[in-house]
Amino acid sequence: MKKITKLTCTFAVMAAALFALTGCSNPDPSAETSKPAVAYVISNTANSKPVDSSAPLIQDTMLDATMNYGYSFIVRVDGDPALVSAEDLNIDEQYKTASKERLKRDAASKASNLLQIVDGVTPLNPEADYLAAIRLSASSLRSLDSSYTSRTIICCGSGLSTSGYLNFRNNLLSAEPQVIVDMLKEREALPDLSGITVYFLGMAQVEAPQEKLTPKQSNNLTSIWKAVVEASGGEFVSNDYIAVSDETRTTDSLPSVSVVDIPSDTPIVFDTDVLEQTDAEESNAFDEPVALEESQVEFVADEAAYRNPEAALETIRPIADYLAEHESVSLLLVGSTAGDITDESALRLSQARADAVKKTLCDDLGIDESRIHTLGMGSSAPWHISNGGYDGAAASRNRSVTLISADTELAQSLMNNH
Repeated sequence: MKKITKLTCTFAVMAAALFALTGCSNPDPSAETSKPAVAYVISNTANSKPVDSSAPLIQDTMLDATMNYGYSFIVRVDGDPALVSAEDLNIDEQYKTASKERLKRDAASKASNLLQIVDGVTPLNPEADYLAAIRLSASSLRSLDSSYTSRTIICCGSGLSTSGYLNFRNNLLSAEPQVIVDMLKEREALPDLSGITVYFLGMAQVEAPQEKLTPKQSNNLTSIWKAVVEASGGEFVSNDYIAVSDETRTTDSLPSVSVVDIPSDTPIVFDTDVLEQTDAEESNAFDEPVALEESQVEFVADEAAYRNPEAALETIRPIADYLAEHESVSLLLVGSTAGDITDESALRLSQARADAVKKTLCDDLGIDESRIHTLGMGSSAPWHISNGGYDGAAASRNRSVTLISADTELAQSLMNNH
């Protein structure tokens, strides 16, 4: 009874909205100026807040599509996304001469029916692959003829994929957006979003047992999706509307979705701007991890020798200058390697590379060696991108020496446990 009441209210609300929006409109087909095609990507999976079909963006676009004889697709998000609904919202020309009140009622009824489908979308397979769902939506939109004046994807869910090419279980939240874009390009995994606008509703909004993202991590997740959409030729628009349901939802019967481990600290790429200090006495440029990536300090393959010693020295020099001015700061240098195997060879190599940077700081640039600690972690560092292989952007990102203030909780934990 509660669901029937909700659907009845939804129809009434949509009908009222449609009459208000189009009260002065002319139903003459010759006056039509738009014919929108919209794909709704719906994630009602475990670990993600449920989709709220009363979101203005969902209802407004549905009303627009039904009133202007557009097209609607509804795609289910799970580990193997699928097309749930494909609705041509056009009607025979003979019926378009009906009264505008009748046309509005019919449009509101169609929109209400579409919302029922959205509310009924249920995942069938474990995990969540948002990128595959967006790719399916894009191919569905591209299948339409050129009479459609706009193509839009409205993606509803946390965006925290746990399978497919963009799998955040691989520690992708620790990566720069451009690294992920490059990785997807290398694997030819970017969808074709040319001419498509992608809206995201409920980004980073998760439910237990998934740990909540920090504001910084939420912003990075948004930046990652923005970079992916734009690199695919689309326009990205984030919407702050958060899915909220007044009904108790039981997720025990839903297919399982893996929990994404949320790193406590994500390294930022070294830049001299990092060394600019605030006036706070306890402020430290290395309170958060700062990575010297392969593009900045490159080593000879499988060795701890710099490929370009002069360039490496000049990259590291500003760090030594900073340490000379801030004598209370001590650093932990963490060496990391590509691949996913942390054996004795990887540990030795990563340790030797961290030691090489220490040698530059101390022997070449005059920093007291008691202030510099080193640790080789191979591919086991908390920010390591899994499944990045040994070639390409992710592998290059993993080959790094990361600098952390030695008195931070993270640095102390790493030194005590390794």
